[in-house]
Amino acid sequence: MITASQKQEIYQSLKKEILSVLDSEPNQVARMATVACLGAQAFETWFWTGFYVVDETKKAQGIDELVVGPYQGTLGCLRIDFSRGVCGAAARERTTQVVADVHAFPGHIACDSRSNSEIVVPVFDATGELIAVFDVDSESYGAFDDTDRVALEDLLQAVFGV
Repeated sequence: MITASQKQEIYQSLKKEILSVLDSEPNQVARMATVACLGAQAFETWFWTGFYVVDETKKAQGIDELVVGPYQGTLGCLRIDFSRGVCGAAARERTTQVVADVHAFPGHIACDSRSNSEIVVPVFDATGELIAVFDVDSESYGAFDDTDRVALEDLLQAVFGV
């Protein structure tokens, strides 16, 4: 298991690399794909890493729903209502969800039975509008902590809050 200071070093390097690759790239899908790819490569314990994007068509109809976006890993759930699961909670509450044991989380959606812990970070654009959630799953229990929360919130703000 890596220490908090080792995690911080990995996140600092990851942020620098992502921002360098994305310099002057305006396309959100490209930005999401890059974050998912490089994030998955940075941490061995991340087996599913990606985005669920706010479905703007459904939103216009008064329905709060996420649709799978760019990701790395096994097949993800295609759609998640804001009222369901860890991703839905992050979108609905607009706060990062750090879940040490997904099996104890009320309403957890098992897109992949190997998932035992999860972190989901809401992603906002420059105007503060929720555009997606960033979801990372691990087979290990308790794989995510406050170090991950702080670093991922900072990274996603730097990538999408511009």
